[in-house]
Amino acid sequence: MSLEICLSFVVTFVLSLILVPIVGKVSKKLGIIAHTNKRTIHKGIIARTGGYAIYMSFLIGTMIFLKTDTQINAILIGGFIIFLTGFYDDIHDLSPKLKMLGQVIAALVVIIYGDIVLKGFTLPFLPESVSYILAIIITILWIVGISNAINLIDGLDGLCAGISIIVLVTISLTSLTYGRTDISSLSLLLAGAIGGFLVYNFHPASIFLGDCGALFIGFMIAVISLLGFGYKSSSFFTLGAPIVVLMVPIMDTFIAIIRRKVHHKSFSEADRNHLHHKLMFSLELGQTKSVLILYAVTVLFSLCSYLYLFDKVAATILFIALMVLFELFVEATNMIDRKYKPLLTILNIFIKSEYLPSIKDTKPYQRIIQKAKKKYAVILVLVIGIVFSMVFVLNNEEKVETQTPVTTEYIESQNETSLMSDIYNQLVTAINRGDKTAERQLVAAYFVSDYYTLSNKENGEIGGIDYFYAEKKDDFTAYARNEYYKEIQTDINLPEVIRYDILSNVVSYKALSGLEDYSYYDVKVQMTFKEINPILDTLQYTTTVTLIEKDQKFSVVAMENDNG
Repeated sequence: MSLEICLSFVVTFVLSLILVPIVGKVSKKLGIIAHTNKRTIHKGIIARTGGYAIYMSFLIGTMIFLKTDTQINAILIGGFIIFLTGFYDDIHDLSPKLKMLGQVIAALVVIIYGDIVLKGFTLPFLPESVSYILAIIITILWIVGISNAINLIDGLDGLCAGISIIVLVTISLTSLTYGRTDISSLSLLLAGAIGGFLVYNFHPASIFLGDCGALFIGFMIAVISLLGFGYKSSSFFTLGAPIVVLMVPIMDTFIAIIRRKVHHKSFSEADRNHLHHKLMFSLELGQTKSVLILYAVTVLFSLCSYLYLFDKVAATILFIALMVLFELFVEATNMIDRKYKPLLTILNIFIKSEYLPSIKDTKPYQRIIQKAKKKYAVILVLVIGIVFSMVFVLNNEEKVETQTPVTTEYIESQNETSLMSDIYNQLVTAINRGDKTAERQLVAAYFVSDYYTLSNKENGEIGGIDYFYAEKKDDFTAYARNEYYKEIQTDINLPEVIRYDILSNVVSYKALSGLEDYSYYDVKVQMTFKEINPILDTLQYTTTVTLIEKDQKFSVVAMENDNG
């Protein structure tokens, strides 16, 4: 993890730490305080605009550490809309319909302006246009759903803030594993801002998030996960990974919907049957212990997501075990209904405990039980066999994907470094997902990593030549031999690029003569060398690569030094 990314977390943490008490005092003077209802458990006058401090800290952090592009601008605009929606609701209590409208508008901004949508989503036998429309609908539902799920778990001191930090740190670590420093930096900027707030929000809380904070955090987590989350797989895992990490708020929301449907209540009607309420009241654990338990559960689900990168079987087994325990908790605490206990009832067929629900003593049930007693071993073996078969298929499917050559026009260097190999794998994944933004960033990254790395070059070999525009390769070769490659000496430590950071990715106004009608892009890349580059006399070097998109492929047409 680079020093700059770590520093971004520290800066937003400190900013939030300073701003929270100031915002709290102003809010109390203006009368913007938390009101009590059936779901709340707080006492006293407590400000409910802690989200304002988080938002301002995050915004200042982005101005300092992030290089904006179209996607970042779209996220910031959408975030501003969702923040205003929540902030207005904190003051005037918006109707559920108007609050939902604000969330949908914010989602449409990131979809239309930022082109942030579920990538690679296709359905067989349907036109691409229909699949794209469905992908947009799923994206809207995802953003709105996660925003509200995060808002719903904001019921105990420090619960929402702590879980959000765990989720964002997991996203950051996973993204760094695959070199997505942009996602990692964005995640830690927000995590730092929430961390400063958590100091004042942990029990006993002196300030609350409010809807402006909870909705903004939920919106940001939903959108950041749509940027890729670091997984090198299908669109299923684009959402599958964050679903696992966000299992606590997602399941709490899902159960709340079922519970209120069963009892014929409105979804917007507050109650005290959420996960945190059950821990606090049914199990009498109190606020602090309940919150810490839900932190631990979130960490375990996050571990599932991260572990999947390295050991899919272990991650799957851990996830199944957690879900079974989760279901047992739901049934034991009557989260849905007193009569809803399917798993406990099935278990009681075999263990016959007086403390567990039992099937009614009727002849039909008795016949079923007698047959089950005789054949339960066979059934159990079959169930175990099916579960492990599914795990094996998932694991084997991934192996087939990695072993099957993917059709791409981009050439992989024979003597590539570990960084180049990692970039190329990401490039293949981006092509399969149809993610053009990531594709051009990775083409630029592979090109500069190959061009500026000399430790793996043979005599006369020019790095990155295969990624340069075909009709201009001769000019590029001549340029390289008269510039960077002219300085090669056998008695120096040949440089190697070991890291890259994408600083910006924008539309370019440059164009080749006769090819003005094609799309051009400027991708600014910062490289870090293994040691000081003796040719450039620096450890880090920044260059802007211009690419043309032609024949469904990106090619480099120019390279400009940004180091002065």
